[in-house]
Amino acid sequence: MIDLQLQAVEALRSISRNEKIKKYLLQNPSLYKIVLRAAMRFIGGETLAECFHIAQQITVNGHAFTIDFIGESTRDEKAVNLATEEFLRVVSKIKKTRSTASISLDLSHIGSVIDKELGHTNAVRIAEASRKAGIEMMISMEGIDRTDSILEEYFRLSKTYENVGITIQAYLHRTKKDLQEVLKRRGKIRLVKGAYKVPETEALPLGSKTDKAYKKYIETILSQNYLCSIATHDENLLMHADTIIKRHKLKINKMEFEMLHGVTPDRLLQLHQKGYKTREYLPYGKEWYLYLCHRLAENPANIYQALADAAGNVL
Repeated sequence: MIDLQLQAVEALRSISRNEKIKKYLLQNPSLYKIVLRAAMRFIGGETLAECFHIAQQITVNGHAFTIDFIGESTRDEKAVNLATEEFLRVVSKIKKTRSTASISLDLSHIGSVIDKELGHTNAVRIAEASRKAGIEMMISMEGIDRTDSILEEYFRLSKTYENVGITIQAYLHRTKKDLQEVLKRRGKIRLVKGAYKVPETEALPLGSKTDKAYKKYIETILSQNYLCSIATHDENLLMHADTIIKRHKLKINKMEFEMLHGVTPDRLLQLHQKGYKTREYLPYGKEWYLYLCHRLAENPANIYQALADAAGNVL
């Protein structure tokens, strides 16, 4: 059974990167609508207006939220500029509505894979607008081949913008060293397990070894009273963080628990009821195909729910 689940995960990872399958989906309106129904469990819709409609319910539940206009590895400069303008719209909307929100983005969505300086220029525009609006800007982590460039850009931005934070992946061998450098900066750390396919020489296998590393990094970050977001759905890791905080009577004003929209909402609510700050990651946009595949790959059991969601009123 475990082997079958692993095969399913690998299949979903391959499908997510298959441009032919994606193109076929986009060119078939009927199929597109069916699969979109499955994606809607995990995203805030395809437009900013739809996203904020869903965000209102998140706020009612007592959680903050972070908005991401979905996209990565954008290699067309026109599309990069449009994405940058969209992020600026998000910042403006958050400021106007006075929402308890932040923004999150992939640097490769705003130009970094086309030209490093183009990506930097656009990142500065968004960081500056976010700072003026009093909003955090979280940089997401991508594949292992981009880790150096992402950290380099974060360190560059952090010299001027303390509202800019970074995502750290616990399963990478290099994280032990990277975290020490990140802790010298001022921005928030979002700690995740890691979702990208990485060579065994570069990362721990997902499971007990990665969980052990995650626990260690939680302790390191919390012990320094550093601004952080514990971003996981793993109940064991959540309980460990809660235990560490209570055992050492740590202040919780600089930390929060963050989870993906549509995934284990009951666990986030329980943490909120314990008095912790909580946040939902809420992406939106038309580039949801890859994101959906990632959510299904993380937990193959979600495939059954996706099938039910996709069927909708069809059955």
